[in-house]
This record gives sequence, C-alpha cells and structure tokens, in this order.
Amino acid sequence: MKALVVVALLAALTGCGSSVAATPPAAPPAPTMTAASTPEAEWKIDPSFNSNDLAWIELMIPMDDQLLQVLGMAEKQSADPAVRAFATAVASGYRDEVEKLKLNRTRSGMPVRNPHAGHDMTGMMTEPEIVALGKASGPAFDQLFAKNLKEHLNESIRLAKDITKNGKDAAVKYLAGEIQAGRAAQLKELAAL
Repeated sequence: MKALVVVALLAALTGCGSSVAATPPAAPPAPTMTAASTPEAEWKIDPSFNSNDLAWIELMIPMDDQLLQVLGMAEKQSADPAVRAFATAVASGYRDEVEKLKLNRTRSGMPVRNPHAGHDMTGMMTEPEIVALGKASGPAFDQLFAKNLKEHLNESIRLAKDITKNGKDAAVKYLAGEIQAGRAAQLKELAAL
C-alpha cells in the first residue's frame, strides 16, 4: 500500500500535467518564461525536499482550496447550525494550512502551478459533484457535504501519513503530522454531528 501512495504522489508531480516548454520560435524573440512554463529541469529545488514532499505540497494546495469552497457552501446552505459552526471552524484552519503549504512550496523552489486542474482524484470532488452540492440545501446538502468531507479527510490522512514516513524536509513532515492529527480529530467531530 505504501508503494502505491508513493507512486501516486510521484505520478501527481511528474506525470499529471507537468509543464514542459516548447522550443521557442526563431523570430520574433521568445517570450519570457513564467514559473508555470519553466521546464522542470530548470527548477532550482532546495535539496532538503524530495519528490514525495513536492508532490504532496502540489496536491494538497488544490485539495484544500477546493474544500474551502465547499466549507463556504456549508456555512450558508446547511440546515444544521452545528454543521455551519463546524464548517466555519474547519475553514479557519484550512486557510492557515494553505498558507503554510504555499510557504513550503516557495521555500522548495517549486513554481506556482496546478497540474491537477480538471483531474478526478481521490479526495477531491468532481465538478458535477460541486455543482450538485451548490444546488442542494437543507438536509440534502448536509448529507452530500458529510459524504464528501469524510472522503477528503480520509484521503488527506492517508497522504499525510505517507509523507511523515517518506518525506524528507523536516518542516513538511511536521506539517504532514499536524494535518494527519487534525484530520483525525475532524473525522470524529463530523461523526458526532
């Protein structure tokens, strides 16, 4: 199982939409390359990070951004005041977490990009699921929200656990440990709602 997680993380970094710039035309002069178009070979990655760290950071940012969108829906569309309060509390922690992930991405030397845009991945909802959630309200919303949040939390725990074992950068491994513990607590809170 651990090998599958590592392979999935490596695939997320290297094969899932990786950016390789095309050869620029001879004339007119080639445009200046941006971080999103810079070939991976030109990245100046800090050696304290391994490929697992990088793949995890690159996956967690869009996962968390997506969940923040869903938590915002829960704050407005849930029929249950406890669910609304839970969503508000969880969203605050996720905003802080995204900032930490982005700081680690910057520190690593990895460019700002999202190679996972438009991909269906475990722990992330599909666009039709988000649309359905956006149209739901009351108890129907609460049921869909709980199902999707549980899937996200479980996948986040699995990925974070792998980084605590197979990551290299101390700060990334520490953050993964915090995320793993936080998600486990959130699963318990969700089950109690």
